[in-house]
Amino acid sequence: MEITVVLSLPRDTASVPISRQVLNNCLETLGVMPDIRADIALALTEACANVILHAGPGDEYEVHASARDGRCIIDVVNTGDQPEPTVPAPGPGPATGAAPVTNAVSATDAAAAPPPAEYGRGLKIIDAVADNLQLTGNARNGTTITHFEKALDYLPGAAGRLLISGERR
Repeated sequence: MEITVVLSLPRDTASVPISRQVLNNCLETLGVMPDIRADIALALTEACANVILHAGPGDEYEVHASARDGRCIIDVVNTGDQPEPTVPAPGPGPATGAAPVTNAVSATDAAAAPPPAEYGRGLKIIDAVADNLQLTGNARNGTTITHFEKALDYLPGAAGRLLISGERR
């Protein structure tokens, strides 16, 4: 069983709380624990902010979110002309056929950002609250994908737990 939500949003700061609220409402309806939803909301906020602040020209971006196999899997996709100058996580990118971003700084460099710095912490925050953070891009078409996952935990008797287990009421 898989539940998928795809949002096409304007590249505007007003879209960030909308994407966060839509996804949170979906996860709440499935009965996902509040602390898990909070981590996902924080990671999504940072990923969307990266697109809005750092992506090349383009009027829109997309958020692809799915719940399957006990995980929430999120891809924030920008289609601007240049990749985001942020930190790639180790490991292969999502199965999109995109090549890894090559002009990113290392995770060590990002961790060394001075405390008063206002930028450079977005992917570090995502990595701290989510699982399997990956940043991939394709310089030819300007697509960059921030991918992350989070293991889901449900309230007792939650609809999501029942749907995933295949139990019928």
